[in-house]
Amino acid sequence: MAKKKKGMSVGQCRRLVLMRHAKSDWGDNSLSDHDRPLNRRGMEDAPSMAQWIEENDLIPDQIICSSAKRTRETVELMLQVWAQEPTWSSEESLYLAAPDTIVSTIRSGFSGANTLMIVAHNPGMAYLASMLAGKGVDMPTAAIAVFEVTDAQWCDFDSGTALQLTHFMRPKAL
Repeated sequence: MAKKKKGMSVGQCRRLVLMRHAKSDWGDNSLSDHDRPLNRRGMEDAPSMAQWIEENDLIPDQIICSSAKRTRETVELMLQVWAQEPTWSSEESLYLAAPDTIVSTIRSGFSGANTLMIVAHNPGMAYLASMLAGKGVDMPTAAIAVFEVTDAQWCDFDSGTALQLTHFMRPKAL
């Protein structure tokens, strides 16, 4: 008889959705990098990518984003597209985070989410996506990489967890 892990049936897949924030505006030199908003293209790309997520049945249960204005705006624009609203929060530690910091955030208590989405910045997102995929993954603005992980809790997740890259999309490919 197969064993079940707490809170999960045997063979149940979890999904990790990694997204780089949409295109930001560099027009106001008085703003700090943390406070830069999205530009016009970013405001168009975020809802388009949200639509793609919905069409592929990938709407997350939980979203964690960087505390930067451009990541929060990306999430807010995506939420406007979806009928169901995932819970979400912003984390200061994800601002310009390295892959190890992103992995630590994933591990930190989001065990109830079957589909967990992280919205953050390069180069950390591209490095992490590449590590998890076992090959180079370019993450231009608003790109999304979706990974499936079987029989693992988020608290056990690390960069060596067996994952499969199942979806990849960027705005220019829509």
